[in-house]
Amino acid sequence: MMIKQANEADISILVTLIRSSFRDVAEKFKITAENCPKSPAFYTKERLEEDFKKGLRYFILEQDGQARGCVALEKASPDVCYLERLAVPPEYRRKGCGKILVNHIFDEARKTGVKRVEIGVISKNRKLKNWYKKFGFVQKGTKKFDHLPFTVAFMYREL
Repeated sequence: MMIKQANEADISILVTLIRSSFRDVAEKFKITAENCPKSPAFYTKERLEEDFKKGLRYFILEQDGQARGCVALEKASPDVCYLERLAVPPEYRRKGCGKILVNHIFDEARKTGVKRVEIGVISKNRKLKNWYKKFGFVQKGTKKFDHLPFTVAFMYREL
């Protein structure tokens, strides 16, 4: 498996990975295009173009020339970056793809000099929170946003 930094030519691949990876999460937590139009399950080419303009760096995990997952890194401040849009389609889960992508973000974050990686996840998604805890993430709080049909749990990991 290898990881490549994505560029705008990869937008269609990224949209497919993100939408297919978040579809089951949307179904499980009853997230729809109506109650949460910005959910990754409904990601669009335009949103990805905006991400690139904002400076998000996307990475694609490939095996045998096929995309198996992706992840994005956003530098929030000199000391903090966000791990975003970790996306591994169901058929590639439990094969180490997510682990490879998360560890790649840690490496990339260190290269930029940040001291902490942060994420936000659906608070009721205990399975995902426990998975992130295996990487050393700690929950620092939760927040209910008016525009979201769920509470967000914020987690961080010091590098």
